[in-house]
Amino acid sequence: MKARAILLAVVIVLPAIGAPQARETGHRVGQSAPDFALKDLEGRIHSLAQLRKDGPVLLIFWATECVYCHAMLSDFKAAHAEYAGRGLTLAGINIGGEHNVEVKAYVTDNAVPWLILSDRVANLDVAEAYRVLGTPTVVLVASDGEVLFYGHRMPDLKKLVGSS
Repeated sequence: MKARAILLAVVIVLPAIGAPQARETGHRVGQSAPDFALKDLEGRIHSLAQLRKDGPVLLIFWATECVYCHAMLSDFKAAHAEYAGRGLTLAGINIGGEHNVEVKAYVTDNAVPWLILSDRVANLDVAEAYRVLGTPTVVLVASDGEVLFYGHRMPDLKKLVGSS
């Protein structure tokens, strides 16, 4: 438990106190989203390029112990329910460093229906590429790879990807 708390502090706090230029060069709307290839909970590899073939992708950088992530579950579930099968893919990228057993338990206990990517070390590399400073960080990527939204709240999906 103590090791997990230290890892969460490193993932969430250290980037925020890093060099000022690193904070200023985070991903912005209009930039190209970095591609990645990460494993899901069953060990299958998913790339952003592959996910974008079906339409926009909502990336959710999260951790099982993130209170704010948990508070936003209903927003993410509503988005998934509204847009599932209609071209928007939700992909949760776990950056808490938890083992897959813990992540699977959280996903099961909270009935999380969207894709969960849980590749402990590789996920941290992706978080760094996206300049994630805390959880949740939400990034909406268009099918052409352009970042449409970057923030810590739910984007206005009706405005950005259309209504149901």
